[in-house]
Amino acid sequence: MELPPPPPQPNYTAPPSKYTSLNQRILDCSPRMRTCNPRRRARRMDSDYDETASEMDVTMAADGAPEKDSLAQAVEKGSRCDIKDLYRLPRADDPKKFYWADDKPKDFGNEEKGKTKKAREAFAVNILHKFNDDTDEWEIHEVHVNSAKLQKALESILEGYPGLTQHELKSFSPPFRPLVHRWQDMLDYTKKCESGSDMFDHLQLFRKVLEPLLEKSFETVDSIEKTGHVGFWDLPIAYIPGATVFKHLTKAAGIYRSCRYTRPCNEPPRWEISVDVVEWDGRRCGLCPQIWTVNEYCGLRALTALEVSPLVGEPDEAEIRRTLIERGRIYERLRGHHFLAYTDKHEERINERMVIDARAYHKHEICRFPEYASLEEIKGLTWAQSMNRYSSNLPSASGSTSDIDLSPLTDEQCLLTQPTVRCFNIEKKKWQYLAVTKLHQIPWAERAFDSLVLAQDEKDLLLALVDRDQFSDSKPFEDFIGAKGQGMIMLLCGPPGVGKTLTAESVAEHLRRPLYKLGAGDLGTSAQIVERNLSKALALCGHFGAVLLIDEADVFMEARSTNNILRNELVSVFLRLLEYYAGIMILTTNRMRSIDTAFESRVDITLSYNPLTEADRKQVWKNFLATFEDGAVDVSEVELIKLAKWDFNGRQIKSAIKTARVLATKKREPLNAKHLNVVLNLRSKALGMMSGEEEEVNGHGHGSNGVVTNGF
Repeated sequence: MELPPPPPQPNYTAPPSKYTSLNQRILDCSPRMRTCNPRRRARRMDSDYDETASEMDVTMAADGAPEKDSLAQAVEKGSRCDIKDLYRLPRADDPKKFYWADDKPKDFGNEEKGKTKKAREAFAVNILHKFNDDTDEWEIHEVHVNSAKLQKALESILEGYPGLTQHELKSFSPPFRPLVHRWQDMLDYTKKCESGSDMFDHLQLFRKVLEPLLEKSFETVDSIEKTGHVGFWDLPIAYIPGATVFKHLTKAAGIYRSCRYTRPCNEPPRWEISVDVVEWDGRRCGLCPQIWTVNEYCGLRALTALEVSPLVGEPDEAEIRRTLIERGRIYERLRGHHFLAYTDKHEERINERMVIDARAYHKHEICRFPEYASLEEIKGLTWAQSMNRYSSNLPSASGSTSDIDLSPLTDEQCLLTQPTVRCFNIEKKKWQYLAVTKLHQIPWAERAFDSLVLAQDEKDLLLALVDRDQFSDSKPFEDFIGAKGQGMIMLLCGPPGVGKTLTAESVAEHLRRPLYKLGAGDLGTSAQIVERNLSKALALCGHFGAVLLIDEADVFMEARSTNNILRNELVSVFLRLLEYYAGIMILTTNRMRSIDTAFESRVDITLSYNPLTEADRKQVWKNFLATFEDGAVDVSEVELIKLAKWDFNGRQIKSAIKTARVLATKKREPLNAKHLNVVLNLRSKALGMMSGEEEEVNGHGHGSNGVVTNGF
């Protein structure tokens, strides 16, 4: 098929530009917002170029020019203040490859390409055309700058524009967004040049080339200025690289870098907005890349109504800035290691305990640290670089924190901080992102240790062993082998409900440390799985300074035998890991006699709990009822004595009070002995049925049939 002739060479003697003022948001963008170290991957403008043609084979020639070879020898590259149009044509020997021709396709063959290259380079600017089979027309493929003076000017004008490579400072493709955003800068730069100088003439030439190409973009900018509304496809013009954008859903701010159009499966088409936010990685604050989205829409919408909008121009911009900076100061204080409570009334989560420690997450959970850009580099990374900024470099095994940078943040950096922080949920044993504004100090149970039904001398010994300041005045005792025996391991044995778990909880409350609870279900039953899960838990507890509680540890501590190799392996793994743990570990068991004798030498203290006496039970009743508000309980001393006669353990007493409280609330009465006796009778009936007996308990009656409460 014969290609149509190219359009006639345009006359570039244009009238003075009317586009002397662009979007005010471009003018308001501070110089700092336009400064960065551009670092984007070089990309080839056409993957199907002739392999023999270099970047500078963006070939050039002139209509009516002197003989090409003599011109190439006489004229310096880019010195001719003129424009040359070139046309992309398929090679005769390989139609999949292309070359650039000066004139009509039929006039030149493949052999002319090398002869005309230097002649074309003599022109300051080349306009490269390619044929569009869909529209059956020639269209501009690229504007290439050969002039060294013009290249130098563009480097200054586009300084700090995110993502531009050296190649992209010479070659510009539609829709020429960098030039749209920096058009006013180019006009200002031109005004500073001496009229009639080569620099001035080349800039004027470049401006005259671009104005017709950017006319539609200028009209879009004017429309956005006047109406504040924008179409979906014009969003890349509305977003200015380096400016602050605001995400309405999460109330977060970021530095806009770039965008790209995507059509995900089973999701609406959208612009993916690439931004930088400030995030703490456990060692320092840096610029973390994120992807925000704006779904496709029809017609025009107000910029401020979009999912992501420029912060400049928001109706309440000042209030948004103030709120985000205040929140950023909270984020700043949460760097490092903290143990706090989380409350979200909407999610009915009250005082859940969280460890805030990003360093622990990167070290123990994903085993790598991110390589975030420095806070000084507000811009400058490409899409690929920003999405691949992780390092396998981990801190030393000693957990040294000498590389932690807690330098104060500026207001602008606080503005860009995350609304959430990475936390470890101690109860659920998983990492989460939680709102920084919903974290607060833990309401510690100051009297938890006093409520233990334990002999005072045993309490004193327990406190002496676990006190956080025990090694402040003396060097800790060490094993002959380094790293062995540096922890404190306690074994609590006794029947259910006598206070073993409460002892562990009280120790953690006294030390104001996290209590990390583990059971057989968390660790597994095979030796390999137990070793992996327990090693991870020990590492986390060591990093957090937590008290580790392994409840009902019988399955891991049962005596070894000659006929059960798998169990022997499980016990051996457990023994070995205990040997090298450096923190506080509490083990509980109901079967002291079945424990392997090897554990005796690994345990620092063993506390044996006897079944509760009547006096013990009275104290337990009293302790639990004392937690209610004034006026919420109406139980006399005499009634406490009667309640203590019920042969229930501490957990059963707690469950009975919880159930009786529901009954009292239903009747809108203070909790009294009548409510408690109803529950106790029902529980006694249920316990009797479980043991195969139906008899009165302690002379308190039978109770009614058919109701069994939880927790026995």
